[in-house]
Amino acid sequence: MVEIIQISDLHYGSEFREDCFENIVSYIKETHPDIVVCTGDIVHKGRVNQFKNVVQHIKRIKDITKFIAVPGNHDAKNSGIVFFEKLIGPRRSRIILEKKNALIVGICSARDDMAEGMIGDEQLDWLGRQFDRNLEDRVIALHHHLIPIPMSGQKFTTVRDAGEILEFTNLFEVDLVLMGHRHVPHAYTISWKNSSSTTFLYCGTSTSNKVRADDSPSFNHIFLNEGNLEVYIVNSTNLTKSLLLERKEHHTEFIRPRKTRIEHLLASEVWDE
Repeated sequence: MVEIIQISDLHYGSEFREDCFENIVSYIKETHPDIVVCTGDIVHKGRVNQFKNVVQHIKRIKDITKFIAVPGNHDAKNSGIVFFEKLIGPRRSRIILEKKNALIVGICSARDDMAEGMIGDEQLDWLGRQFDRNLEDRVIALHHHLIPIPMSGQKFTTVRDAGEILEFTNLFEVDLVLMGHRHVPHAYTISWKNSSSTTFLYCGTSTSNKVRADDSPSFNHIFLNEGNLEVYIVNSTNLTKSLLLERKEHHTEFIRPRKTRIEHLLASEVWDE
């Protein structure tokens, strides 16, 4: 079994909450996961001073366990991808956890000063070549969402070639795709004809007040074991934990943490005639 903590959308430089970050570090120390995955927007405007200042925070996580990060659209603002690679890590990378029989590949969906994401043929080819090991648990991490999320604002910033990645997860039997970007915890699971399943997991903003409605900053605690999956949402303000998803033997139970727009509409008296 591989144990993963997913954090995302720290937005250092705008509404960043030190108390939430301290809670996350304490949680990581206590649980000591196999790896921490950050799915982008570490800083807010891609400024070099923001990257230099956030490095000390990221180092505290790296001192505890393995760490991998992918750039978000805010990291790439103002040519910030240059500083991301100098101070945080490569824009795309692969980590093999041999003892856990797991592979985690991070790819870059961000482009300079563009809100929407794109993978592109060159990176898609690179991604395919990373899955040259027959490891049991397979994970992809990127920033932008591949499938629109309910109650997360207008849907103009999905990955432009999302269909290619969706098909990729089927062909390469990827177990889990980690994403951030919309600051909302959510999940979808697709069961393929080859009897495999892929869960598309979204993370809330982990350390900022850039939440939607009355949501709280949060991160995900993930347990992946030969296709079986458990995901917990952890509130960054008080570390309370709640089950988001359980997938076993290709049966998935998803516990929605928030209502969808249609549920709000149907319950509203505004629309009654």
